[in-house]
Amino acid sequence: MYQRDYVLRLIEQFGRVLVALRNRILRREADAADVRAEVHEMARQAGLDLDIARSLDPGMLLIWLAPTGDVDPPKFWLLAELLYLDALQARQGTAGSGGHTDLERALALFSRLPPDWRPFDEFASAGERAGEVRRLLDEG
Repeated sequence: MYQRDYVLRLIEQFGRVLVALRNRILRREADAADVRAEVHEMARQAGLDLDIARSLDPGMLLIWLAPTGDVDPPKFWLLAELLYLDALQARQGTAGSGGHTDLERALALFSRLPPDWRPFDEFASAGERAGEVRRLLDEG
């Protein structure tokens, strides 16, 4: 319970940064190195290891995060959102073809959450973000 509350507080703290980062990426105003550094720092503060997450396929990532099947929604949502943001930036930098595997990982995580789950009102729900990720994957 403590970890869940901690991650929720971090999401609330990072809220403006997450939204601003997404907007900068979509407007193509974000530097790839800055995005990567911000994403890694947020993950580090939340106790999430992006390097390990990226080394796992989506199925193994789910097992790693929830070995007993108990999903921690804030943790799943935050890791999925960070993978999604990093993938968005990768797509901007490589003619739209980068970030595919991170999008697949993010989709696996968002899909394990109830579609209407969101940490706070100003964020996209898991279902909304999963739909966006599916569209990006369909585009290439």
